[in-house]
Amino acid sequence: MNVLELPPPRPASRHASRNPLTAPAAYPGAAPEPGKPIFLEDGSMLLLRPIDPGDVETLMRAFKRMTPEQVRARVFHALSELSEPVARSMCRVDPAQAIAVVATDPDGGEIRAEARVHLDVVTQSAELAIAIDPQFTGKGLGRILVEHLIRAARAHGMREIWGDTQAGNFAMLGLTRRLGFTHDRKRDDASLVRFFLNIDSAAAHERDTSS
Repeated sequence: MNVLELPPPRPASRHASRNPLTAPAAYPGAAPEPGKPIFLEDGSMLLLRPIDPGDVETLMRAFKRMTPEQVRARVFHALSELSEPVARSMCRVDPAQAIAVVATDPDGGEIRAEARVHLDVVTQSAELAIAIDPQFTGKGLGRILVEHLIRAARAHGMREIWGDTQAGNFAMLGLTRRLGFTHDRKRDDASLVRFFLNIDSAAAHERDTSS
């Protein structure tokens, strides 16, 4: 059984080497915030809220439902389960270092998606990572999550949002392309594509199209 161990500290910028599935320093969180209803393209409803320290077991179950292809897209290697220490670290987020949200069933019983950005105040850039339950792909949930994190990163003073994905992850590549991200094949690893978006430019575009 392949169980992920806690990784070393992550690099702080998109210009550094990637370090998948890492979490910032863990601080005890407050009580879970009420979820905000979000509606998918098929009319179904989920609740969007910040991840909470009490989500450890639910997050581990959500990871087990992911397909091998989704796991490789999220952590860049094969993995059969999310270890409890890593899940616990992912659920305890320092708001100065990261923003992490989950989409849950209306009753809150299961996590159907998890998404986060790691904030680098030095470079004013935010690294994006996202994972969605296989039963909820293709319903517009990814777009909702990425747009939410773009707005959140902008509110935290970030000027760029970026991430790495596998060259064969056509769903993520298509989503980021539709949202205006630029794609660049990594020179040191042809199997990966880096996507990035100037948040200031995106905000200006939103103002232009809404006026």
